[in-house]
Amino acid sequence: MGLEFEAVFFVGVDDLARAHPDLFDKYLYVGATRAATYLGLTSSGQSLPPALEALKDDFGEDWG
Repeated sequence: MGLEFEAVFFVGVDDLARAHPDLFDKYLYVGATRAATYLGLTSSGQSLPPALEALKDDFGEDWG
């Protein structure tokens, strides 16, 4: 059984996808399945990685 955390954050998810395209899906899966209550993602660019593009409407533009 894996570890579980109250919150998991990916800061610069678009940079992570560019730096590690072959591992990005695995990183995202592991992080998302370890988040018990909160999953936070930030992106420094205007576009999301293709794996997240379908979820774009579910994301907020800021913390407000």
